Amino acid sequence: MWVGVAAAAVFVLGAMPGPATAQPVRARVVEVTGGSVVIDRGTGHGFTRGAGAEIATHDGSVVVRVQSASPDSARLQRPFGVPIAVGAAVRLTGAAATAKRAMPPRLSYLGIEGRIAGLVALGETEGGALLGELRMRYRARVPLALSLRLGPVGVAFGSESFGVGHAEVGVSYDHRIFEFGATVGATASEVEDDDSGLLSESLGTSTGVFFRLGARDGFYFEAGMTYSYTVNGFEWVLARFDGSIPLGFGRWLVLTATGGRTRFGIGSLGLRLLLRGGGGPGSLFLTPYFGGGGFFDRDDTTFFDDIRGPAGLLFGLGLERRY
Repeated sequence: MWVGVAAAAVFVLGAMPGPATAQPVRARVVEVTGGSVVIDRGTGHGFTRGAGAEIATHDGSVVVRVQSASPDSARLQRPFGVPIAVGAAVRLTGAAATAKRAMPPRLSYLGIEGRIAGLVALGETEGGALLGELRMRYRARVPLALSLRLGPVGVAFGSESFGVGHAEVGVSYDHRIFEFGATVGATASEVEDDDSGLLSESLGTSTGVFFRLGARDGFYFEAGMTYSYTVNGFEWVLARFDGSIPLGFGRWLVLTATGGRTRFGIGSLGLRLLLRGGGGPGSLFLTPYFGGGGFFDRDDTTFFDDIRGPAGLLFGLGLERRY
């Protein structure tokens, strides 16, 4: 009898429903605009400002932070370089954010950028200068990049007119957070002959090295040195420095300085803007910039002494398209 009662009790207890298991709150992407991803859930479902949200992507997922929220919708940080589709699933998470503006993911693309700038002479110098530059960069899916740089090339005009020019092709090991490579090309230079002391102009074969620290499209610094064949043999003729500081989604402060024994020295500060796309193929960037510089029809070891070329303010515009 007692055995029967115990069996019945076990049956009844086993049939009773246990405590309900909490299901994760899920949402859907309804819009991708500017630097935000809009979802159809808000504070009423736990998507409060600063909360973590995991967005499903084609290659997996990305974790971002909630920027702002209302009871029925929320805006999430849009990750640069990560395609987000309308309708993608989103859920709350306590995981750390994986999307960082200073270190976006490495992207594969072919980028073509053109720049044009003008220099207006100030002070005792007169005239001006026009400069152009073309840059092409192919970043493969593996950590390899190929590049072509034509420029700066241009002409300075005033009391005397003369041209400047540089061109190079390069190959590099292109990691997400660093890059190093080598270049070959040709550079127009003006150097002092070690034997006679006379200035000598030449368009010689050049080779160089460059190094980047930081993520391209994020926070990075890049430096390059070029050596060319002159009357003194191979010697340093050109240095360049580039840097980028992210200010928000699709906005960067960019810095550039270039010069050497090439009869010019320029430096600029610009604002790079993402006009279209998310950073990968199909994206379009615009960079207005300004700065200063000078063009010198003599060896630059004396730099500003007896300048025979224009020096003043520089204004320019750059446009990049990615394929």
